[in-house]
Amino acid sequence: MRVLSRKNDHGVEVYDAELNLVRTFPVPPRSTFKEPGSEGHAVPVSRDRLFYATDTAVLKVDPAGREEWRFELGARGPKCGVSYTDVALSHDDSLVWVYAPNAMADRGRDDEWIALDAATGAVRTRHELPTVGHGGDQFALRDGRMLLEVGEGQDGIQIYLAGPDSRPHDYGWGDRSLHGVSPDETRFVTVGQDSDDLIVHEFPSGDTLFKVTLPDFGFGEDEDDLFLEWSPGFLDDDTVIAVVFGVDEAEDTDWWRHFRIDARTGEVLGELEVTTINQYDLDTLGDGTYVITDTDGTLRRM
Repeated sequence: MRVLSRKNDHGVEVYDAELNLVRTFPVPPRSTFKEPGSEGHAVPVSRDRLFYATDTAVLKVDPAGREEWRFELGARGPKCGVSYTDVALSHDDSLVWVYAPNAMADRGRDDEWIALDAATGAVRTRHELPTVGHGGDQFALRDGRMLLEVGEGQDGIQIYLAGPDSRPHDYGWGDRSLHGVSPDETRFVTVGQDSDDLIVHEFPSGDTLFKVTLPDFGFGEDEDDLFLEWSPGFLDDDTVIAVVFGVDEAEDTDWWRHFRIDARTGEVLGELEVTTINQYDLDTLGDGTYVITDTDGTLRRM
């Protein structure tokens, strides 16, 4: 199971499977549009090191925050826009994959997807991407490959698949947001950029296995202010959790509900009775459990 961690004002907190706090790595504050700081991070299974990005570099540090290696990305330019570097570890923790939004960071070169040796920081492979992304999300696969979603704002969303010894495969949709791979790695799930449908695809081909739309959850096609959130995930091989978000205009309040979907047929199985602090908080772990945040800020596994 992947390592559970979260970033807050104190640093990056790392937990064990029972959600006991193992340690907190000191890191700079979060990066914002106006202020540089720390961005994406990843923690190996050993939980004794942290890999994280800043606005100019990727670093490996020990539990005290002491630097073990640094990979320079380069300074952002004067025309820098919203740009957030993502960091993810390969399934065996041997490589650190980095999505660097160079174009939006105004570094004078194309976006890059880079695999670094986790022990030394040496470049294993480096791919230029034809994107102008604000940020990315990555999903590690057992065979060493990685899936990458690049968000380009209103210009779309790109999804790529690559390994350390293969060129990126572009799925070519341009309008689908990637949200997870089934535990058996035979399927993955996306949501349309307009938040009006969810598709489960065969992996690795990307062929559509089924599509779910808002009427499948019992809502009308003409209902306004109703969306499928960019927050689904595989609860296990057989179940996808999806979130429907709406606005109660009479009360001027937002609401969201979690639904279970049969991951093999697309049948909506009913509502998951759970309360979360927002529509993005529930994090599926793939083993039938999920993590949410309590009102006091503590994590709960359910």
